[in-house]
Amino acid sequence: MTPDLKPGDVLLYAAGHDFFSWAIRLKTWHPVSHVEVSIGGGESVASRNGIGVNRYPTRYDGLAYVLRPTVPFQRGAALDWFTRHAKGLPYSWIDLANFLGVNIDKRGMFCSEFATLVLRAGGVPVFNAEPAIKVAPCEFLLSELLQTIWSLEAAPVAAEG
Repeated sequence: MTPDLKPGDVLLYAAGHDFFSWAIRLKTWHPVSHVEVSIGGGESVASRNGIGVNRYPTRYDGLAYVLRPTVPFQRGAALDWFTRHAKGLPYSWIDLANFLGVNIDKRGMFCSEFATLVLRAGGVPVFNAEPAIKVAPCEFLLSELLQTIWSLEAAPVAAEG
């Protein structure tokens, strides 16, 4: 069973067997290694590993949690920011070094940095005391402005028959 998504829902993924997913899991000691934001209509905005920042069909493989903002999400403002400031930027694996503590000039945007900024642009001020570049995917689970509405652990299991 998949969750009923609304614009602004935060999608946390525990899949990914590539080097960067592994590095994020090792750094954070948490299985969540990727984050996207639903914009409704079967789409999400994200910075996907190896592809970059864009609108994508929402994917459910590897989905571990869905978090919903507890304050109104302004979809139009978020998409306006996305179009003007982020669309088309590369994932730029080298920028991930900033998250790992190595200061490198920015060239692109990684997933949790992007999700933080798009949520802020949409009126959900997550991690306001923290630079977006320092936010890890699993930290979204700790935000008081997001509540878990679905998790893989709590999802009903289909009966075998």
